[in-house]
Amino acid sequence: MPFIWRVFLIIEAIIFGTFIWQMITIPANLVFIIAGILLLVWANKRRSKGKIGVWTTLLTMVGCVAVTVPLLINFSLWLMIIVAVVFLALNHSRMGQFSSRNMNQLFDNAPWRKKKFIPVNTTEPTAKKTTVKRHSWFGHQTIGNNIFEWDDINFAVAAGDTIIDLGSTILPKNDNHIVIRKGFGKTRILVPVGTGVYLDHSAMLGSVTIDNQHYNLKNESIQLYSTNYDEESRHLKIITNVMIGDLEVILV
Repeated sequence: MPFIWRVFLIIEAIIFGTFIWQMITIPANLVFIIAGILLLVWANKRRSKGKIGVWTTLLTMVGCVAVTVPLLINFSLWLMIIVAVVFLALNHSRMGQFSSRNMNQLFDNAPWRKKKFIPVNTTEPTAKKTTVKRHSWFGHQTIGNNIFEWDDINFAVAAGDTIIDLGSTILPKNDNHIVIRKGFGKTRILVPVGTGVYLDHSAMLGSVTIDNQHYNLKNESIQLYSTNYDEESRHLKIITNVMIGDLEVILV
């Protein structure tokens, strides 16, 4: 995780702890919130019994006011919002890497669009060994900014957007794998033309776009093949799981 994100989360955690402490140590706030919750529960029970009228509406309104007023008059809550807005504004350029403008720049600067010859250097096979790779819990990441040796991609992230650009590597023949588990965020995978793609994706809420096909998922999973899968010698199997987020597989 980038240092600036760690500082931001620490500051927000301190302010949130102050907010909780203020809510607990001021009896009036607790009384209003508890009373508001009880009124909302009461109104909901009346509504479930079909008693929808002025009295039920009044209970709901009073309950909402009793809960929200103690929250809105707490300065710590507003301070958390202000810090978050300022931080996001200052880091807008980094968070905007998935905008259409930056995506166009990414395509324009893609390695396969440049008139440049890059020789492939081969090495002798080495002994197999155990490797451990550490991944960030949060934050945006781009795989493929520089030329890299292909290895199956497998990682998990709590939240953040991801770009995987396979134009900067050479996929071996037969099967290659990308496995991603994510809580929240958008994922874009750029696959060179001439690669057969198999996708196995599940999402609580999100969309999938691949090979000019678009699907909206609501706690669903989908398995599909690109139209050229059986014709290609190189295959890419993408297995992804996300709670909330979109997935795009772009053939370029």
